[in-house]
Amino acid sequence: MLDFGIVQGRLTQSPPNELQWFPGDKWFDEFVIAEKIGIKFIELLAEREFNKKNPLWSEKGRDEIKKVSEKNNIKIYSTCTDYIINHGILGHEAESVKQNVKKFLDATAILKSSVVIFPLLEESKVTPDNMSNFVQPIKKFAKYASEKNISIYLETLLKAEDLELFLREIDQPNVYCVFDTGNRILESSDLSSEIKLLNNKIKHVHIKDKNSGGENVLLGTGKVNFHEVFQALSEINYSGPLVFETTRGSDPILTAKYQMNFCEFFYNEVQRN
Repeated sequence: MLDFGIVQGRLTQSPPNELQWFPGDKWFDEFVIAEKIGIKFIELLAEREFNKKNPLWSEKGRDEIKKVSEKNNIKIYSTCTDYIINHGILGHEAESVKQNVKKFLDATAILKSSVVIFPLLEESKVTPDNMSNFVQPIKKFAKYASEKNISIYLETLLKAEDLELFLREIDQPNVYCVFDTGNRILESSDLSSEIKLLNNKIKHVHIKDKNSGGENVLLGTGKVNFHEVFQALSEINYSGPLVFETTRGSDPILTAKYQMNFCEFFYNEVQRN
């Protein structure tokens, strides 16, 4: 069975109207919960604005992450920098963003995480018109990450054809893509074809469902056809993790259990056919 991961903050209740949220002083509780319900790793989050209280940023905090991970048998596998969503890789903040990203990569290496997620959204949104401008900055980050045995997985809103071209232009052996089911369903109704086109460039899958209004909803209640998604993932022999970036529902733990059962059902359904 594929490994399940979950984005940090999704196993505890967040403040109202806060979806992507670092769980403050309760961050370590999620490692205990994850171990109990069978989630293999928590995708560690660097927030949109620098938060010195986030343990990722300090030696003491990283030591605590290592200890709680080992104690609860939770892998340290991936980290995600949302900082670049609010602060553009290109433009007037480029130099300060570069320094922040390098520190983020340094912290990731100290944690012995092998994967970082770059969400190229909002202030760092890559489009067909500007993607050539992103090639050199991403190449430089990739080379820096490679020295630390880290791969960079890009999360974008590009169509599969454009994303495949973007990855070819970057042309770095440690740069791949994230396929986000919720984000892509708002851009394309044919997720199956996109998955097949991207094929082995997909190394990471964010699982979520969205309704026609773009809201993150419980799996199976939105627009995503998960049977087609799992069929396509099977056809490309995808063997990476499934990472829940989902709504918490009224009870985050019960919701996570439901999500795991939901995905296991479709995974097994596809394997039988």
